Amino acid sequence: MKQQQIRDTPHDSASQTRASLLVRLRDGADGDAWRTFVAVYTPLVYGFARARGLQDADAADVAQEVLGEVARCIRSFEYRPETGRFRDWLGLITRRRLGRFYHRQSRRPAGLPDDLATDADPEWASAFQQHLLETALSRIEPEFEPATWQAFTRVWLNGQLASSVADEVGVSVTAVYIAKSRALKRLREEVLALAEDVPQFVPLH
Repeated sequence: MKQQQIRDTPHDSASQTRASLLVRLRDGADGDAWRTFVAVYTPLVYGFARARGLQDADAADVAQEVLGEVARCIRSFEYRPETGRFRDWLGLITRRRLGRFYHRQSRRPAGLPDDLATDADPEWASAFQQHLLETALSRIEPEFEPATWQAFTRVWLNGQLASSVADEVGVSVTAVYIAKSRALKRLREEVLALAEDVPQFVPLH
């Protein structure tokens, strides 16, 4: 079978430096940044609230409360890896809003941390990372040629051998590794742009 060439032709210039979404949010005039933030993070907070036992309407209300607090406080948030990350800050706001909901309802579900002010919450961290990864992947996929994306997802996400993927896609093994490297680089950039955090779950290679 004749090998096709993997071409990397993003729909927009992926090589350009992207301003962090959180930096853009601090500019009250950047409506696009806020719409992006709402689209990216509302499902995360809503899903987390639902997983903690809230009904649909209640989870939606909590998500709106969280977004409202973020809008009021984002200008004072500073990313400091040694003291706190956006993930932990958003998680803290979310848990506090959940705590207020349970207080209003005069009930506390099993499994809710006793200290809602703590930064450490493995369940939130896991939910945040999984959601961020899935969101970033969906946002960058249109930037790549189908063959590039297929090679990348099969090797990196599905764990297939590069040699077998090369045969299936009809490209060289070298092309598969190039596709993986390009997509991973772009994925890291997108995760950093969305969360101002070092995406340790996305390796360099």
